Amino acid sequence: MKIQELSTVTLRISRSIVLFLLLVVAVSASGCGNDSHEGTGIATNLQLVATFEGGNLYQAGKFKVLELRGTYKQMGRQYGRLMSSEILAMYDEVVRHFGGDWGAPSLQDFSMQLFQLYPARYQELADGITETSGIDKNKIAVLSEFFDYVIKMAGTPFHCSGITAWGDYTGNAPLVMGRDFDFPLTFRNFDQFITVVVYKPSDGSRPVAIITYPGQLGSIQSFNDAGLVLENNDGSSSGDPNRYFGQRVPFLVNDVEMMLHATSLELLDAALKNSPVHYPLIFNVASPDRAYCYEIATYDVKRRDGDPSGLVIGVNHFMSPGWPAPPPEKQASIDNSVTRYNNLNLLAERYKGQINAERMMAILDIPVDQGGPTPVEYSIYQFVYVPGELKLWVKALTYSDWTLIDLKLLFN
Repeated sequence: MKIQELSTVTLRISRSIVLFLLLVVAVSASGCGNDSHEGTGIATNLQLVATFEGGNLYQAGKFKVLELRGTYKQMGRQYGRLMSSEILAMYDEVVRHFGGDWGAPSLQDFSMQLFQLYPARYQELADGITETSGIDKNKIAVLSEFFDYVIKMAGTPFHCSGITAWGDYTGNAPLVMGRDFDFPLTFRNFDQFITVVVYKPSDGSRPVAIITYPGQLGSIQSFNDAGLVLENNDGSSSGDPNRYFGQRVPFLVNDVEMMLHATSLELLDAALKNSPVHYPLIFNVASPDRAYCYEIATYDVKRRDGDPSGLVIGVNHFMSPGWPAPPPEKQASIDNSVTRYNNLNLLAERYKGQINAERMMAILDIPVDQGGPTPVEYSIYQFVYVPGELKLWVKALTYSDWTLIDLKLLFN
C-alpha cells in the first residue's frame, strides 16, 4: 500500500474512533440511570427520584434534594407536585408538637401574621405549591413560621455554634465553615424531612440553596452560586429584650432574600447592616476568601472580623465592645456559649494549619463534655461547607452520617 493511501486509511480510522468516543459521551450525558444530573451529564451521588415541569427531586443518602427553576410561581408548582406528601406529613408533625394550647397567639394566627410580611415572590411560590398539591396556603404559612413561633413561645435561649477557618488555620487550603444547629429535642422528629432546596429563579437573581423542611420557604442557613454562605444563631442571651414579631420581615425568609442578590461579601455585609431583625441573632458569613461574625440586636449591628490569620467563631453571646451587660438570668446561657466558644478556639489552635472539610467534620463530631462544640443531648443537624468549591456536607446527629451534596452541579 502506498504511503498516501496508508495515511488516508489512518485518518479515516482516527475519525471513526473520535466519532465513537463522542457517541459514548453523548449516551452518558443523556441521563441513562439515576446517578447523572439531568441536563449536565455529570455523575453525582444524587439519585433522581422524580421530575415535573423542569424541577427535579433527588435522594442523597437519607436527605431529599429539590432542584427548582423558573419563575417563582413555576418553582412553586414544581415544589407542590414533587413534595406534596412530605409537606403534608411535615405539617401534621408540626401541628402535633406545636399546635396545642401554648396560649395566645395560636400557631395558626401567629404564622399568618408573619407570613403576610413575606415579599411577593414567596407569596407566588406558595401559590404555586397550592396549585399542584392542593395544600392550603395557610399550611405553608405554618410550615414557614413555626420556627419563629417556637422561639417566641418557648421563652428560653437556644444554642448553636459556627466556626470558619482559612489562611494559616487551613494551611492556605480552601476556606471551610462548620455549623452545629441545636434546638429542642422535639425537632429530631423532623429529621426524616430535612431537605436541601435549590431555587434557580429566572428573574436574574442568583441561585440559592437552603437546608430546610418541606413547605418551609426560608431557612436559617443559605448558600448561593457566588460562593457566599450565611448561617444564624440565637443571640437573645446577650440581653436585648425587644421583639418585633409581625412588625419586621422574618429572618428565615430574609436569609434567602439577601443571598438572592448578593454577588460579593461586600454586598452581603451591606445587606446585613441594613436589615432590621425581629429577634436578636448572630450571623456567621463567609466567601471563598474570608469570613465575618455579625452580632445583630434589634437596634444595632456590630461586626467581628476574628483572627486576621484565618479564624472566626460565632456562638450565642455578643463579644464586641459596647453592648450592654446581659441580665443575670441569662448568665447560665452565656456560660454555656462561652464554653463552646472556648472549646472551638482550642480545637482550632490544636489543628491550626490542618483544618479542611474532613477535619471540620471531626471537630463538630466532638461533644461539649469532651472538649467539642456539640451538645449531644439537643444537637439536631450540622453542616460543613467549602464555599470555593460549593461543596456541602450535612449530618443529622441521630439520623444520618455526613452526606456530600455538591451544589456546583445543582447551581449549574
